[in-house]
Amino acid sequence: MGINRKQLSNALRYIGVGVKRIPRVIKELKRKGFHFFGLVIPIIYLLGLHYTTFFTTQVGVWILGTISLLYFIWEQMRLNIPAMQDFCVKMYGGMMREKEKDRMNGVFFYLLGSTICVYFFHPLIAVSSMLFLIIGDFTAALVGISYGRTKIGNKSLEGSIAMFSVCWILSYIMFFNQNLGEHISFWGAISATLIELFNPSWIDDNLTIPILSAITMKYMTGRLGVDLPIYNNYI
Repeated sequence: MGINRKQLSNALRYIGVGVKRIPRVIKELKRKGFHFFGLVIPIIYLLGLHYTTFFTTQVGVWILGTISLLYFIWEQMRLNIPAMQDFCVKMYGGMMREKEKDRMNGVFFYLLGSTICVYFFHPLIAVSSMLFLIIGDFTAALVGISYGRTKIGNKSLEGSIAMFSVCWILSYIMFFNQNLGEHISFWGAISATLIELFNPSWIDDNLTIPILSAITMKYMTGRLGVDLPIYNNYI
């Protein structure tokens, strides 16, 4: 049996979420929780590189590029055909921000950002940057809405600290066996957190968080002289 709204509200109160914040937390859980489907991309990418001989970065880029193009076409249909717009609002309008109802939504920018990261960066860096967005950004939003007290613009210090902690742990695991990997993971997590905190409103953070954090980690590997492992099908 799935958890109902009352049970979820009780659980949130139990962990200290204020009563007035609960409706917004539940709404954010539904919206951001959908983003966890995005984990399919880094999981398949890593498993494909490690356990198959046919899956290469080129294959990954072609697949992601094709999906991105198809989703772009879908979005253009949604934005320009009233019947399509009505259908999409009924199907998943509750998971969209209000501003996304009349412009490209975050899923497209996530797909585009993932494609760019897979094409330009080492798999450890590409996957880490995707996890920063999927899990780190989710954590920042959830903690910020639930417990945020210290405001930084329209974000919170508590949410940013939570995001940094989660991103550092995730990337530390990714770079665990790499020389000076803790430094790469630290600066990657810092950059992702700062991008989420200060990202300008005119560009989607589903694009900027993975790309800019990947650039930071790429820079740090070069700066520290770290040689990341070479996969036979990383071509």
